Amino acid sequence: MALTRKIDLIKLYETHTCLIVDDMPEMRGTIKRMIVSQGMARIDTAANAPEAISMCETRPYSLIICDYNLGKSQDGQQLLENLRQRKLLTPVGLFIMITAESSREMVLGAIESQPDDYITKPFTPKQLCLRLDRVLIKHEALLPIKKLFADKQYSEAVTLCEQMINNNSEFAFEINRMKGRILFLLGDLHRAREHYEKIVEQRPLPWAMLGLAETLVELGAYDHAEIILNKIVKIDHRYVEAHDLLARVHLEQSDIDKAQSELEQACELSPKSALRQRRLAHIAERNGDIKTSLKSYQQSIKWGANSIHEDDSDLFNFARKTAELVRTDTSKPARDLADKAVKQLARMCQENPDNLEIQLKADLISASINQLLNKPNADQKSEEVRQQFHDNPPDDAECHLDFVKVLQDCGDDDEAQEHLQAMAAEFSEDKDVLTKIERSSSEPLTDESRKKVAILTKSGIASYQSKDYLQAGRTFQEALSVFPNHVGLNLNLVQVLLEQHNGKVNERDAASVERCFDRIQHIHESDPQAQRAQTLKVQFKEAKRVESYS
Repeated sequence: MALTRKIDLIKLYETHTCLIVDDMPEMRGTIKRMIVSQGMARIDTAANAPEAISMCETRPYSLIICDYNLGKSQDGQQLLENLRQRKLLTPVGLFIMITAESSREMVLGAIESQPDDYITKPFTPKQLCLRLDRVLIKHEALLPIKKLFADKQYSEAVTLCEQMINNNSEFAFEINRMKGRILFLLGDLHRAREHYEKIVEQRPLPWAMLGLAETLVELGAYDHAEIILNKIVKIDHRYVEAHDLLARVHLEQSDIDKAQSELEQACELSPKSALRQRRLAHIAERNGDIKTSLKSYQQSIKWGANSIHEDDSDLFNFARKTAELVRTDTSKPARDLADKAVKQLARMCQENPDNLEIQLKADLISASINQLLNKPNADQKSEEVRQQFHDNPPDDAECHLDFVKVLQDCGDDDEAQEHLQAMAAEFSEDKDVLTKIERSSSEPLTDESRKKVAILTKSGIASYQSKDYLQAGRTFQEALSVFPNHVGLNLNLVQVLLEQHNGKVNERDAASVERCFDRIQHIHESDPQAQRAQTLKVQFKEAKRVESYS
């Protein structure tokens, strides 16, 4: 019986074409010899990611065995993402990651990319072969489902899943996972919910609970999804996807603080995701948390390098955030960070000499930073880039917003507000751009936004007067996510945060209050809200003193 099993395995190995990717020649040779002994004959090797990509472009491989560390090129995780994005890994192909790395960040990052297996060094030839045996046997059993899924025959794939489960397949566990995922992607959310609920009732498996929560989110059942996700995190706080989904739930509930907190935990657990770091940067930006946004953009730049997720906008946004930082923080670390951003922008311009849009955008942001840092010739540079902008007005809305910042940093607030008003008219049909325009303005620019501020203000005040401070805070936070520089809204949120703890203020709320005051620090003494702002600053100072004493 054992001999028959071995013969079947040799036949199975013979059906595969394999690519081994490792920057160490001796390791490539060792792995190749191991799998040749199992009966696999069609084997190629590559020393790095570019070489592997080139080989996959000329020949499809059904099995790729790849080391995580590949020298200075993309790492194994980035290679896997690249191959999938470019459809160079066949839809039913296998990708096995090998690594000697054991850090939590690396392991969770690699697992998130979902290779078919993950093998840690050191291993013996026997151990590797046993793992490969299991992977190939399971793959062969599930191949009919995978082929239907790859051909987008989702209904047929679900039917086959059910048949194999009813026939007591030894891989029923994996088939149940596949069935739930296919139902979700098919958009059959009610069947997906029933499927996951049935599994969870039998045993609270985190992957099934996560699938159920994701389905509930798509159905709009946010409160129910939140309960399930919190249970997952309680079972294992390292379940990164649960934190991601909780962040989405909190955004839907207009609780940006909680959404940011969940994404911060996810990024701490698995920092290598450029996409997640970028999401955190955007949410922190909406939340007025400059330092977190800055840090996250830096991380996105770092982990996006050489990957399919690399995006020049990360550097531009990082530089914009440093400008925003030095508007309120004149310390040496803040100034050094801004100087670093200017140098990085200059390097980007050198690397893209013919891209006029990049040149103008970089010049505008650099002009703002140099103006804020009182650099020599800052006024002259600002005037030059303003003239450059007027001579060849760009189509890009981001460039226009950068121009507005230059105007504001040069003290030309009236011209800046006029330009924002003109932009609001020009981009009135583009909601995303209009939101960014409103965020740059000290007051609502359209009838719709003025109406929205009035409604949210009225609702927030009603909650405040009924002493529902939690809801009042959420309402003003929601308004500030769209109109962060609105003086009245910032002061309303400060008043709520100071009131809800009876004259005390915890660390989290204190940070929110300080962000509010930072956003309105340029309020003129003639402004009707100036005296109220000063009174609240005194109350905040006393609240911090009381909390410190406690």
